[in-house]
Amino acid sequence: MHFQDRWKRIIDELSPDRVTSVDELTERLGVSPATIRRDLNELDGLGYLLRVRGGAMRAESKAYKQAADERRSEGLQGQPGFLDTVISHAPAKRAIARTALEFLTPGLSMIIDGGTTTYTMASMMPNEPYHVLTTSIAILQGLIARPRVRVTLPGGEFFREQSIILNPYEDGILQHFTAARMFIGCQAITRNGLLQTDGLLVQSERRLIERANEIIVLADSSKINASGSLAVCPLSKIDVLITDDGIAPDAVEWLKAAGIDVRIAERTAEDRNTPVPLPR
Repeated sequence: MHFQDRWKRIIDELSPDRVTSVDELTERLGVSPATIRRDLNELDGLGYLLRVRGGAMRAESKAYKQAADERRSEGLQGQPGFLDTVISHAPAKRAIARTALEFLTPGLSMIIDGGTTTYTMASMMPNEPYHVLTTSIAILQGLIARPRVRVTLPGGEFFREQSIILNPYEDGILQHFTAARMFIGCQAITRNGLLQTDGLLVQSERRLIERANEIIVLADSSKINASGSLAVCPLSKIDVLITDDGIAPDAVEWLKAAGIDVRIAERTAEDRNTPVPLPR
């Protein structure tokens, strides 16, 4: 079992009301006690559980539990949260992020859109004099430890589920910001273009795209020909697509035929064995 699957299982098994022991987790996940203890310590350090003697508890507040209950009552429990998505396809995300970093030069002004692959990129960025505009609180948190990176946030409303700031109206800061490059993720990329499923997110991303000279899409191969209902932009707007080596050859062909520079990031042993730092 890869660590990203194991971490998701561990978090799912924990309760905020009782201690789940190392022995219980060892039996349920079929791995060694040493592995469970190491995972619990790492997840505790990242703020996703409370490590106690002999085991762990889920780190959830009453407000968090109430929000989760409301989502279940609205039939939204099947939608993955930010944490789940960060952990899913983690080796591919690291490989894509590492390739994306090749497009950075000191002094670069850029937009990094909210998303888990763009978050992975930000978590791996060097401490260089970049200027980053982002809508993502998780990306902001990841860049705080890099004092040479200047970060600008647009005004708007904070959406907790996506951990992003969105503004349905014209934003004064954004109107005066120009980026050499924009790094953006997606729900899907098909022959119909770059797709998302949230109307407000689409509106925000369209405005961001207009402020950048070059659009670079970061999307693991599971996003190619996936489902998405709302078009952010046509393929003609995309300059570069960075994906992983799981992409189908025919998809590479129609993407290149649309004029997109397709970069395929190969996953390494380090990508498979190194966890993506989780946002707090």
